Amino acid sequence: MSDIAITCAGVWKSYRIYHQRAHTLKERILARGHRYEDFWALKGVDLEVPAGTTVGVIGPNGSGKSTLLKTMARILTPNRGRVTVNGTVSPLLEIGTGFHPELTGRENVFLGGTLLGESRRAVERRYDDIVAFAGIEPFMDIPVKNYSSGMYARLAFAVAISVDPEILIVDEVLSVGDEEFQLRCYERIAELRAQGRTIVLVSHSLPTIRTMCTTAVWIDAGTVRAVGRAADVVADYLADVHHETSSPQAPGPSGRRYGSGEAEVLDISVRDEQGAVAEAFVTGDPMTIRVVYRLNREVESAVCSIGVLRSENLAYVFGQNSAQAGVALEPSGEGIVELTVPRLPLLTGHYLLTVALHDEAANLMYDCHDRRHSFSVAADPALPIEGGIVHVAAEWKARPAPVPVR
Repeated sequence: MSDIAITCAGVWKSYRIYHQRAHTLKERILARGHRYEDFWALKGVDLEVPAGTTVGVIGPNGSGKSTLLKTMARILTPNRGRVTVNGTVSPLLEIGTGFHPELTGRENVFLGGTLLGESRRAVERRYDDIVAFAGIEPFMDIPVKNYSSGMYARLAFAVAISVDPEILIVDEVLSVGDEEFQLRCYERIAELRAQGRTIVLVSHSLPTIRTMCTTAVWIDAGTVRAVGRAADVVADYLADVHHETSSPQAPGPSGRRYGSGEAEVLDISVRDEQGAVAEAFVTGDPMTIRVVYRLNREVESAVCSIGVLRSENLAYVFGQNSAQAGVALEPSGEGIVELTVPRLPLLTGHYLLTVALHDEAANLMYDCHDRRHSFSVAADPALPIEGGIVHVAAEWKARPAPVPVR
């Protein structure tokens, strides 16, 4: 194989969006003027995928990710430009493509394998492995129309992943089945990576892109916004998303603000080690939350509280306030209060900030910005893969057990 597995050179691809379709031949003949417009899903994409790498494609819905993968898989032909592929390709673009609901699971294994370019003899050799991977052996001789959606997805994925390609193209199909089956899917992908296969995958699971991919491509509105190390591109993408959601035109997930008005929060910013405003961090980075405030009348013992929540489930991560830290705010006029975390312990995710000014007993809320600001964190690639919300510094040791004394 070449050192470059896939080359996209100036790729443009459009679809026709019809505003009024003809329902009869007469309507079609008599129709005047254009009743459609061209939508350009890809606009001059230039991209190279080195052989033996795992490349993740990220971006918002409708940005052109799936269209890009379909051109790589030669399912779609570009309007302009060219796609060069060096090696055999197996696309996993839609689970169950080609399955017939009236056929049994066994029959669909052979049908699906044939559609993927496998000979009947090759499918026969792999049949037992396919069934074992799917984990639905007792149900292989009943029509798939009687399968649950999970069973259907298991069998379809097992068939699709059973081929032995040089290039694997995957479009958002790694979330099928239950937790145990997903683990098997990831293990299979890991095996292909270890064998030096080229993998291109689309996923909205950014942790999956960061941990599984060496390189990431950020597609936006049909153009390539960034290409580079997966952790860096994911962080840039999250920063852009969070900037959009925290802008005045599109407030954060809650966007609530309330209070009596005696004190007012003028500005909230999250800053990096150099003091620059930032929206994306890496686990272990220094981070400072700066609050600019104004007291509209003299207030004794005003307190600033800051809380951090996980955006996915609004889990409360931590919270502190200036009074507990022994820091007194200015009694009148404007002031700045900062909370600095020397080494950010948070793991990969999107986090929300709640900032409030209140009295010492927290009975009277002067001004509360409830989840109106956000930031993102990507785990340090040098750290081991961890679960949960925070990084806990720990040491692992292993040694032989002592020989028992008799």
